[in-house]
Amino acid sequence: MDGRGHSRGRKDRAPGRARELVSQRDRALSDTTATASASSTPFIPRNRRDVEGRVPQIRSTRSSSPSRRDGNSVHGSFRSGNRIGGGSIQVFAPDNAPSTIDGRLSSEAKLASFINNIRHVSDGSRVFRPGFGQTGAKISLRANFFAVKYPKTLTLYVYTVSIKPEVKTTEKRKWKRIMQLFEQSREWTPYVHATANDGAQKIISNKRLPNEPFSISVTYLYEGETDPRPDAQKYTIELENTSVLRTSDLHLYLKGDPSKVDYDVQPITSAFNIIASHKAARSSASSERNHYYFRTESSNSKDTFPLSNGLEAWKGFCTSIRPTFKQLMVNVNSCTSPFFAPNARLSDALLSDGHGVSPNALTLYGKAKVTTSHLGFKRQSAVKGFGQKPARETVFQCDELGGIVSVEQYFHQRHDISLLHATDVPVVNIGSLKKDIYVPAEICEIEAGQPFVGKLSDKETAKMIKYACNPPHINAEIITREGLPKLGLAPSASPIADFNIEVSSNMSVIPARILEPPTVLCRDRSCRVRDGSWDASDTKFHKAATLQDFGVLILSDGGRNDFRGEDWKSIVKAFLKKCRDLGMNVKLPPGSGDLPMCQAVRTDVHGHHRGSPRQTIAKLAEAIKRFPNPPKYLFVFLANQDPHLYSVLKTLCDTKLGIHTTCMLNGHVKGKDSRSQARYFSNVALKVNSKLGGVNHSLDALSLNWLKGSMLVGMDVTHPGHSAVRGTPSIAAVVASCDNDFMLYPGSLRLQDRWKDDRLREMISDVKGMMIERLNLYKTKMKALPDRVLVFRDGVSEGQFHQVIEEELPGLREAVRAFDGYKPKITIVICTKQHNTRFYPIRTEDADRTGNTKAGTVVDQGVTGIYDFDYYLQAHAGLQGTVHPTHYTVIYDENHFAADDIQQCTNTISYLSACATRSLSVVPPAYWADQACDRARCYLHEILPPARNSPESRMTPEQIRQRAEELWATGVHDKLKDTMFYL
Repeated sequence: MDGRGHSRGRKDRAPGRARELVSQRDRALSDTTATASASSTPFIPRNRRDVEGRVPQIRSTRSSSPSRRDGNSVHGSFRSGNRIGGGSIQVFAPDNAPSTIDGRLSSEAKLASFINNIRHVSDGSRVFRPGFGQTGAKISLRANFFAVKYPKTLTLYVYTVSIKPEVKTTEKRKWKRIMQLFEQSREWTPYVHATANDGAQKIISNKRLPNEPFSISVTYLYEGETDPRPDAQKYTIELENTSVLRTSDLHLYLKGDPSKVDYDVQPITSAFNIIASHKAARSSASSERNHYYFRTESSNSKDTFPLSNGLEAWKGFCTSIRPTFKQLMVNVNSCTSPFFAPNARLSDALLSDGHGVSPNALTLYGKAKVTTSHLGFKRQSAVKGFGQKPARETVFQCDELGGIVSVEQYFHQRHDISLLHATDVPVVNIGSLKKDIYVPAEICEIEAGQPFVGKLSDKETAKMIKYACNPPHINAEIITREGLPKLGLAPSASPIADFNIEVSSNMSVIPARILEPPTVLCRDRSCRVRDGSWDASDTKFHKAATLQDFGVLILSDGGRNDFRGEDWKSIVKAFLKKCRDLGMNVKLPPGSGDLPMCQAVRTDVHGHHRGSPRQTIAKLAEAIKRFPNPPKYLFVFLANQDPHLYSVLKTLCDTKLGIHTTCMLNGHVKGKDSRSQARYFSNVALKVNSKLGGVNHSLDALSLNWLKGSMLVGMDVTHPGHSAVRGTPSIAAVVASCDNDFMLYPGSLRLQDRWKDDRLREMISDVKGMMIERLNLYKTKMKALPDRVLVFRDGVSEGQFHQVIEEELPGLREAVRAFDGYKPKITIVICTKQHNTRFYPIRTEDADRTGNTKAGTVVDQGVTGIYDFDYYLQAHAGLQGTVHPTHYTVIYDENHFAADDIQQCTNTISYLSACATRSLSVVPPAYWADQACDRARCYLHEILPPARNSPESRMTPEQIRQRAEELWATGVHDKLKDTMFYL
């Protein structure tokens, strides 16, 4: 947890953020906005992104199910107004809550004085806030931040916990149980109300403990045991005072005192986090830090929702203490995460589909932990795997019972347990790496509160999103009415009250502005922008490309979605007509008539006879070789969405053959009315034109003029998931503009080690090499080098900002020095989507038709950093759910941007997406870097993660790294590397 409350490291985001490549749980969908800023992308096989570019596969969906969906609140009221297209707009308007801007933010003179004071502070390359933005229509909003009142003379003592004999912090269950016994001990009773702890290694006290190091000994008891066993282990818990924190220092920091510029606020905000979350941590389940999920044992409970056999979604809340100008705040948001459904018997769970034990069930519960009680106490163990046989047929040597016995016999004779599923359910291995221990599945319990860390299916993901998606006024209602009490924040529960800390029950009211959108230009006219989108029908691309030397590849699987006979011909003709209508020059080879070359391949995916990746690649390569003339572009029609087939196809064409590919699902074009089909083909054509170097739309000269001479750069790195074999490398991407319209972003990709010196590597290792490639292409295309380089770095938490300066900025400078006499001005901006800040309109006239804040809403006061140059921008409009702004932080700035300049910049370029007629939720350079990383995942498909029982699944870290290099080979083909091949 950093001082501003962001708890993720990104993309272990993962996803987090160092983001994970595979695990959708670590790439949180932090809102459920269904904004189609990818313009209804025709095929999304990676199951990772919704149309906004955020992940629909959820670790935590930052929204939750409403208790009532009719908008009739039992706590406060909703204000309604006119709504575009009928109905009414509802905004969150709680009774007796203030609707005027917080007093600490109401004096412009005091804010100006604060800015003037820090302007004279010198701290090397650190970027301080240059001022506050003034451009745009001024409005007021509510934010899901609640004021924290604390004594200004409070002293907090931080104690570090150690246990002897040593218990590793990775042994979470054991550590938690020892701490429970510690808290229940008679010796600790006098200090209960003066302390708070995180259940792990930190204890916060409002008074100094005696006899340091303070220690208490406990005898270990398993859950369910009333008396210790004769051989029970004794543990000594020692508390050592490692720091003393004073709120008087925090108070000066929050006021913006120049003397506190270098004050490290992280320790004291972490202490407040522990105090604020003490109650919630003991009354909820948790899937990640500061996320608390509550399950009510009631048939009509809204806290849980079934996803499938064995999985359910839990509603919860996440909290984070945040320092803001003149006020300490707690940020509270709703969240949703998948959990294993509780079941008294694992055997019942394995048989729940009514057709015996399926491989899918074994895979699902292979990720679970089970609790056994046959020894007289509860003991939780991770499932190591399942045996090949049931309990009656699984035998082992047991000297106690006189020789070879079956698992069934052992449990009957030793524990007096008669098994009901001795013949139809395999035994469960709950042993360690060194020793197998097989037990019957029916004595294993799946306890409530166990997070699911695997990959959700498409249906489970859809259910999760539906359950989590709420209008903003409902979401705000849930936070204030349910979240604050459950978390013990308002009214304050122990130990918050014992520290004389109070949390307001009202959301903070802050100033905001709505920026004007740019004018969008197509070839023949300008387009009116409304709610972050524009109608480009009946227009032509701003710069249309030529489509030639292309072919059609039809992949069938024997299912109902296959083309019948010559169905494909009319569909291809309609698509090519749409391309021509949009201005593209479509050239067919002489003598081909009005259709391109076509080849068909039977993949047999539907019949589950699919071969290995190598076999599939060979089959596809053979089909492509059959084209009379080698194609430069392939339009691939897929019978069904299949990540394996998609990854194999992209690997073959991107890295081995150098052929552009665009995939379309048959179900999106077969049997559709002409209007739906034309809309789909328009979306596909956006990608095609951009891949071929065309420009779909541009912006007016006034909007683009200030960008003249600039290169916009996007950087991202994405990491392997939980299920990947150690040694699997990360993937880094750098993309950069190379045209005057700032629409084309070719990219560079690299593999890099996930670990460095036994530490996770979060930064990009070859910034220099990739930036030299980008600068060389810019120079080739533009006949000059850029005067300014604006870097938008995705996937970095606030605790890692200094690493970007220390590790990646030198790479940028080295790349620049590779060109004689070249000295551009560099600015680095961090883009963060993984946060829990949400804004809610106060007046209906400041809301869009969904009740969300309007596209172009920018916030740089009230909930932002004190000294640092950051702001929140919502450049897009939401279609449903609670919209999610992007948090931008300028961490390095040789261009000395004013607040209005950089805020208007990010809003403007958000309208420059190569695949949409909508503004994006995050600036295109960062978005495209993210997309490039996604495409590169395909090239390592065989090991992300390796198939069960495959050779790769048993490889050492060195072997898996070598295998990754073999799969990667030389990376993207030379024919494609200077294009947006990853679209």
